[in-house]
Amino acid sequence: MEEQQKNKGFFKEKIGELIAAAVLVAALVGFAAWSFTAEGLSPVGIVVSAMAMTLLAVSAALAVPKAVNFFRGYQAERLSLAGERSARARLMHPIVYVIFAALFARILLYVAAYLIDMALNGYQGTIFSELERIWLKTDTDAPHYFSIAENWYTTELPQGQNIVFLPLFPLAIRAFNLIFRSSFISATVINALCSCGSAAVIYELALCDMGRRSSKVAVVFTFILPAAIFYAAPMSEAMFLLFSSVALLMLRKERFIFSAFFVALASFTRSLGIILLVPYVAEAVAYVARFRRTWGREVLSRQLTRVILGLVLCFAGLFTYLLINKLIWGEWFKFLVFQRNSWYQRPTFFLNTISMQTGYLFATFGSNNAAALGLWLPNLLYIFGALFVFIASARTLHSSYSLYFMAYFAVTCGASWLLSGPRYLTALVVIPLALARLCESRDDGVGLARARVKTAVVTAILLVCQVFYLLMYILRYNIY
Repeated sequence: MEEQQKNKGFFKEKIGELIAAAVLVAALVGFAAWSFTAEGLSPVGIVVSAMAMTLLAVSAALAVPKAVNFFRGYQAERLSLAGERSARARLMHPIVYVIFAALFARILLYVAAYLIDMALNGYQGTIFSELERIWLKTDTDAPHYFSIAENWYTTELPQGQNIVFLPLFPLAIRAFNLIFRSSFISATVINALCSCGSAAVIYELALCDMGRRSSKVAVVFTFILPAAIFYAAPMSEAMFLLFSSVALLMLRKERFIFSAFFVALASFTRSLGIILLVPYVAEAVAYVARFRRTWGREVLSRQLTRVILGLVLCFAGLFTYLLINKLIWGEWFKFLVFQRNSWYQRPTFFLNTISMQTGYLFATFGSNNAAALGLWLPNLLYIFGALFVFIASARTLHSSYSLYFMAYFAVTCGASWLLSGPRYLTALVVIPLALARLCESRDDGVGLARARVKTAVVTAILLVCQVFYLLMYILRYNIY
């Protein structure tokens, strides 16, 4: 009996290390299987894919010990449900400052785009017509959203391909068109409102793990990532960022029904919203593990019912979208057919995408720099930038965020013929949160000067990259 208890204790103590080792072995086996079965691989593609697989696997292994404690119900992370507040009297609430800062940043981006375009192309019309010409890039998703807003989904080609794009953002444009009579102006107002709302929510979300200064830095990083220019473009990223951030905040506050409602909204905005099921389930399991010993049977039953009802509600947005597919086309998954036939996209292993993009980068560099520098290089830089941020923060990142990152990364980068990697990864709120935590590891006065230097350096680099990305967008490079 004593020997059995000793073995059980040893296994319990070493379970984190065993799971981490299993993750590394699984990654090695998976990479070997992929490298022997994938077609058209080049040596450089294999090397770059091996680097990506290594970064993701090691990051996952580093996150395991904390995740084990998380699922055992140990709440080691700092959590301030009300948000950390300053004792000093202020004219405005900190969130009001954050909202105004986000609005100012949006206006500044529009002004910068207008001035750059005028310097390159000269003055060609009114301010509003110029801004519409700059931001309504016809090879992006924007025309499809406008078509849905104005005409709804149709069965006629090429408009029938619009079924690939989810309806909540176009429906919002349609509603705002009752006031503005312009889909572009409506989309611009919606994205400005969503950006301001996202800033407030991300500030509160960051306060669950960090202090006030770090939380403000997280908001800054959110809007100065290079592809954050798409929050100003007439596309659904700003709305998705808002709903996914609120969903995570509600999870941290253990309000599962509210969180599920915003998971459904995110899933009705972009198909990637359904990946929020990963942090939802993770937080629910940890919540039950944390309190089940103190709950009675009646309380446990009630809390489990609440969690399960929330889980069902999470599917409401995706189900409604599939129902639209069924009503219009007679097939629940018709959008997958259009994705495959029109955009050559289907689910695949993310290493295929990385290998493909590496090959096209080398093939187009010098002969087609618009594609090499505007499309393939930013995709690869974003993919590896996200992985480097993850591996650096894996030990300290909140466990459900780590799981969310891995699932989101695998699904996003697992789309064959991926062209919009930077835009998709920018909308993953975990990245600015993790980046802020890395730069602002101490915001309690200890090591503050060093934190300020790191933050200033990262801010400068991101701003320069965003200016270059904006310039390429205005010049109509292959940025989607």
